[in-house]
Amino acid sequence: MTNPNKTKGDRAERAVRDFLRTNGFPHCERTRAGYTRDAGDLHPAPGLTVQVKDRAAYAWPEWLRQLNEQKDEARADHALLVLKRRGLGDPGEWLAVMPLAQMAELLRAAGYGHDIEHDAQEAE
Repeated sequence: MTNPNKTKGDRAERAVRDFLRTNGFPHCERTRAGYTRDAGDLHPAPGLTVQVKDRAAYAWPEWLRQLNEQKDEARADHALLVLKRRGLGDPGEWLAVMPLAQMAELLRAAGYGHDIEHDAQEAE
């Protein structure tokens, strides 16, 4: 007998994986389900892990704690949480959430903003 919540979660993970594959991350892969060392649901690129949630009720504190643990377990530089929005089947319309400090770090790594260390040295 199949667990309906697992089926729903697997479907959401596949949808996000497929979306990422067709939007610049062709090597995005799902991690092993039920693995003791949880490193997130998807690995779209080196240094990035993604956790996907398809739940009606939000549990932000728990999910963000888990996301941080998964980031550490995956030895990733960045981690984000993707939340399926009710009534929207297109994963491109779902939410991607991460702590603001990590988002700023990710944007700097992508070439946006200023190098904090460099700016601090210039100020001295």
